[in-house]
Amino acid sequence: MACNKDLKMKGKLMEEKEETVKEAYQRGRFETMQHYRAMMVMYRDQTKATEARHQEELNKVRIEAKFEFLEECEAIFSIYHEKKKTDFELVLGEAKLEDVQVSTIDCSSWVSQ
Repeated sequence: MACNKDLKMKGKLMEEKEETVKEAYQRGRFETMQHYRAMMVMYRDQTKATEARHQEELNKVRIEAKFEFLEECEAIFSIYHEKKKTDFELVLGEAKLEDVQVSTIDCSSWVSQ
């Protein structure tokens, strides 16, 4: 038969256990929220980098089209200096495009956690 002391100990253990369950729930909830916030920040950064790369690609294509147009016009008109300037802009645009880095997000590492 259980004595009074055993019943008191059982009551304390149950209260402590309930507290730890609540704390564990709050901690798990907080960690999950932090995890998803980190994912959203990574996606936001990737989107910004992708948009920046797209902008540089558009700029490069615009300069290439201008360069092709000047090559076509070169036969008709004497525009040597304008062509050299556009050629320099094209090289500069290609260099800027290479500088833009788009990070890839490894979703498999999230699944294993």
